[in-house]
This record gives sequence, C-alpha cells and structure tokens, in this order.
Amino acid sequence: MTSTEILPSRLMPDIIERLENRSPLMVLDVGMGVKETVSYFGSRRCRLHFSAFHEALFSPPKIKNTQPVGQVIDKKAEEQSLYDAWLKTFQSAMSFEASTRFDVCLFWDFFNYLDDIPLAAFSEALRPFIKPETLAHAYLLLKPSPDVMNREYGIHSPGEISVRPGTYSALTSFPRPQARVTGMLKGFAVNHSVLRRDGLLEVSLKAAR
Repeated sequence: MTSTEILPSRLMPDIIERLENRSPLMVLDVGMGVKETVSYFGSRRCRLHFSAFHEALFSPPKIKNTQPVGQVIDKKAEEQSLYDAWLKTFQSAMSFEASTRFDVCLFWDFFNYLDDIPLAAFSEALRPFIKPETLAHAYLLLKPSPDVMNREYGIHSPGEISVRPGTYSALTSFPRPQARVTGMLKGFAVNHSVLRRDGLLEVSLKAAR
C-alpha cells in the first residue's frame, strides 16, 4: 500500500447506527487523528479525543531486577512489576477529565502492537472512562503479516474505512488468537467478528462489567 485506500467495513455500520441518538458523542480514537474521521464526526455534536498511546510503545517502561545474583527469578513478581509499569505509563497518557465516559472507542490495530501484559494494563487504565453502553471497534492480527501492519485508519463513511501507510516508524507486532486478546481486555466483550480478505479480524466490542 502506497496511498490512501477506501475499504469496506461490515461491522462499523452497526456501531454507527447504535450511536445515532447519543449527543454529545464522546469518541476515543486511538489512531493518528486522520482527516477522514475528523470530517465524518464534524457534522454532529461530538468530542473527539485522539491519543498519544503509540508514542509510549517506542519507549516502553523498563523494570530493574532487584533480586540478588544467583537467586531464582520470581517470574510472577517480575510480570507484576512490568504490568504496574505499563499501567502507570498508560494512566499518565490518559489525561482525560475524571467525568469522561466514552460512547465509542476506535482501537483500530493498536492491540496488535501490545504484548499480553501491556494489553492488560492498557485495558485496566481505560476502564474508568468506559460506561455500560460503550461500544468499540478493532482489527486483530491472527498470524504474522507485515503487509497489513503500521497503517493509519479513519472513518470515511459508516461502511467505509480509509487506510493509508503509517507516518510513524514500524512497531513490533504480536499476532495471536482472538480469545487470547479478549482474555486480556478488562471491560470489553466481543459482539461480532468478521475475517477480512487481508487476514485481519474485524471486531466489534461492547462494554462488559
């Protein structure tokens, strides 16, 4: 892919329809804030929040090994320390007002750049800003496929998604089954999923407490 393409979406139309009567609409876009999304939501009362979460992935938190040399590493303690570090990173990046509750979260392909521990930490950091009616959309990478990574997504129309090459440096991806991804997500459950021709799994999500 060398330029912007407009690709169909089978699940976004249902999400958009269910948001029709919500006003003002609170939207979290975990992408890069492309012009198509801004233009699409510009015609209605809406607060559109773009994130800087990708920036955290270029400088992941590091934890120090405080155990004495020669002592067996406590794997659980090490994983907990890493989780806590990622949680703090994402909480710092979510500088939303305390009263913020999103109607829809556009995750796009962001989950594919998070290993299990940072993915769980991200979803935990986001939980305070989710309400029972929150909906979400994501693309999941089930197997290695460099051709579909590092893209920027936007809403062109309810049934069409704009896709272009990313303007940021390539990130490491973590392909895995849908069940493993959703097992890390706290506060969301899969509503529908559709396998796309390019190998990505398009997923619609709903809040789950």
